[in-house]
Amino acid sequence: MDNNSNSCYTKRKPFEELTLADDFLFCKVMQNKRLCKELLEIILHVKIDKIEYTESQKVLDDVIDEKSVRMDVYVQDNNHTVYDIEMQTSNTKELPKRSRYYHSCIDKSQVSKGEPYNKLRKTYVIFICTFDLFERNLAKYEFDTICKQDKNLTLADDRHTVFVNAQGVTDDQKLKEFLDFLRDGEVSKTPFILDLRKEVNYASKNSKWREEYDMLLAREQLLVEEGRKEGLVQGIEKQKQDTVSFIQKMQEKGLSAEEILASLSSGELKQN
Repeated sequence: MDNNSNSCYTKRKPFEELTLADDFLFCKVMQNKRLCKELLEIILHVKIDKIEYTESQKVLDDVIDEKSVRMDVYVQDNNHTVYDIEMQTSNTKELPKRSRYYHSCIDKSQVSKGEPYNKLRKTYVIFICTFDLFERNLAKYEFDTICKQDKNLTLADDRHTVFVNAQGVTDDQKLKEFLDFLRDGEVSKTPFILDLRKEVNYASKNSKWREEYDMLLAREQLLVEEGRKEGLVQGIEKQKQDTVSFIQKMQEKGLSAEEILASLSSGELKQN
């Protein structure tokens, strides 16, 4: 989720209408470690022993221009391979370059000044799209760095980018079943899809997450109105991200939804 582009919190549909294709619900469902691991295995055709969440929605900052990104699902496996999974419903035409920026942010977060480059880990940036970015009707587009003069020669930079297309065609039955569920809500009888539906149903009835979503939408609408009144456009996305972090911190302190909304209205967010 790019802090300077459309984020999952710009969707204005009611909470009860959210599906797995909505970033907010996708982020919550992927907190289920087993389902997240299996989804990675289905997309990448790899075997993963276990995964760990480094943070809930990892935030990576670029100190040069204060541009930051909040990763939807950011995990690493037992071999220290890093995976960033992004749900994307809007074709903003810049996903290839956004993937490049995401890779660079992840790389900079792994290596400090003076450290050797071989500390960089294998990294996968995965965009799950509800549209066909490349219009080739493929369900999955995988990109590595390949030599133009010898297509059998791959640059061993351990950087991998994957675009999953929910509209595409595939012979991979497991991937097809996931895309059918993502796109149309079609439920197969396989354990993964049944468990995924169960987790989506649970997330859609979670009162705490409903409150969080409603607070984010309310705050976003306030920011939009303030921006219109003051003629300001830049900075609104940064304020949204500050709001997300503020709400999460207040929830960790045990504050109720009413108390958090009161804090937002009183301007406590600006003081922090």
